[in-house]
Amino acid sequence: MTSAIELPRSTPERQGIASAAIAAFLNGLEERGLELHGLMFMRHGHVVSEGWWEPYRPEYPHILNSITKSFTSTAVGFAVEEGLLSVEDEVLSYFPGELGEAEMDNMRGLKIKHLLSMTTGHTEDTSRFHVRFSFLNDFPDLHVSDRTDNDWVKGFFGLPIEKTPGTHFLYNSGASHILSVLVQRTSGLTLEQYLQPRLFEPLGILHPLWDKTSAGDNTGGWGLRLTTEDVARFGLFLLNKGVWNGQRLLSERWIEEATAKHAETPYNAEAIDWSQGYGYQFWRCRHGAYRADGAFGQYCVVLPEQNAVVAIHGCVQDMQAVLDLIWDKLLPAMGPEKPEDPRAHAQLEERLKKLSIATGGGFAQSASAGRRRYQMAENEEGIREIELRFAGEKLEFRWLDGAGEHTLNCGMESWVQEDSLQGERAFAQGSWTDEHTLILNICRVHTPFHDQAKLSFEGDNLRLHHRHIDFVSKERLLSGVRID
Repeated sequence: MTSAIELPRSTPERQGIASAAIAAFLNGLEERGLELHGLMFMRHGHVVSEGWWEPYRPEYPHILNSITKSFTSTAVGFAVEEGLLSVEDEVLSYFPGELGEAEMDNMRGLKIKHLLSMTTGHTEDTSRFHVRFSFLNDFPDLHVSDRTDNDWVKGFFGLPIEKTPGTHFLYNSGASHILSVLVQRTSGLTLEQYLQPRLFEPLGILHPLWDKTSAGDNTGGWGLRLTTEDVARFGLFLLNKGVWNGQRLLSERWIEEATAKHAETPYNAEAIDWSQGYGYQFWRCRHGAYRADGAFGQYCVVLPEQNAVVAIHGCVQDMQAVLDLIWDKLLPAMGPEKPEDPRAHAQLEERLKKLSIATGGGFAQSASAGRRRYQMAENEEGIREIELRFAGEKLEFRWLDGAGEHTLNCGMESWVQEDSLQGERAFAQGSWTDEHTLILNICRVHTPFHDQAKLSFEGDNLRLHHRHIDFVSKERLLSGVRID
């Protein structure tokens, strides 16, 4: 595989936006406590601003969550243009002899375009999420579908359609997965294989990672991991309506069709950009924009009228707040080329180099440092003991539960890569907020997920508040008494 052609870089001012406006966007993120992991802002085909919040890095692929759906849609677009399928095709025609009579009757009238526009007629998402995780040590184990046979296709077809297809919008990740199955059945290739020569390689997306089901299909509604720049490249491809480096990869007609409104979405005053309509696995936005987005702050926002793309990775609960900042701080500042502002640009560049996840620390030393071991009161996690060992600029945090002993290594006021956590590369940091309160932050840098443990020391007593952020964000409160 050849290396990617580097995206051109420019100062913001040369591309018609003030460095001060980008700084105001960053200020807004901090003021609202919005945790971003990566940011790339493009205008007129140039990267004008980019940054990653330590310990996240530009080379780390990051879970996209439902941005994946927009790549699935793009694969369908290629398949349509190659004559493999049509959006007007009946979905049932691709599953001959596989479904029972009741399922066949239920699905009559369902077309591929209804899968694309989330108007299948279901009143319940056909993918049901079940998440299992344990204290600090494990990456969440995400199960989709409550079927014991893990047959996601039957999970989709087994849930009754209650409304006429095409008349009712319901966000349905199961529909996205059926699109993946259709591409694989018609092309003989998984989504990742199919898009490799058609999209990934031309765009310079060199190392896509895409989850698969037990049946070998790529997950159509989630599971793709790309870098922030990869997402920006995809956005630029969309902005240019299927053209990349002067070469047409996908027709302008398909890009326009996929990003146009095909379904009305329910009005939501608190998330107004989710009320602008839905395309073929793309959301419409205010201001003539559209986007691919994924849970917890994954965005690929395309602004055709401003010839701009904003790509973001993050861990955000209030996703509307980030879009509001784009409209409030960046959008009004975009115009014709502006006079260079070397001082403001230098300040912005210096700030972007020093971005870091806010940890709430800063208290240099604590009387609580040293070695301490605690007997924990009975708790649902089965944690029996916790031990802390401080050694210079590092902390070794140990706990004992029914599965044995576990260790987490943290840097004190610095991020340390932690290899003992299962399944995902993680970095950990410890910070004192005062002499009796220690904060441990654990970032799984290929994911949006973030753990935080707040340890409060009161004499010989320990209170530990653990907060885990993911699809079923959970908080735990444990207590213990010092025994050593």
